[in-house]
Amino acid sequence: MDLKDLLTQTKINIEEPELKPEPEPEPEPEPEVIDSRFSVAWSKLEKGMKMNRILLFIESEKIDKELSEQQIKDLKKILFRGCDSGLFNKQSDVKYNIEEGKIESFKNLEFNESSKKYKLKTGGSKSRSVTKSRSNIDRLMKR
Repeated sequence: MDLKDLLTQTKINIEEPELKPEPEPEPEPEPEVIDSRFSVAWSKLEKGMKMNRILLFIESEKIDKELSEQQIKDLKKILFRGCDSGLFNKQSDVKYNIEEGKIESFKNLEFNESSKKYKLKTGGSKSRSVTKSRSNIDRLMKR
């Protein structure tokens, strides 16, 4: 007897209960893993890493203040130029959250709510007065 014939001869009626698929629990959002390279003080970051963090700051500003594409380009230009010229080298110039690896704010960056434009205020160059030693003739003339 062939197995094929045996299977065709025997009919088994087994009723399977309908299985309702259980709803899958929604996956919990994974906590954002911060690269350990960014878990250092702002002044310790390399230039490329600073640029990366500046781009993240621009993205968050875009969402917070609903910036247009032109405003984003202007902000990027301002911040990159400031970074290139060394305006953001000091720890006090940038409020940087080490735990999250994010820039919270820039000390010299101003946002005008009415015009929706950013401005980087510079303190200007500090000039020191250099005192020259006076000659004997100058001393006599001033008296």
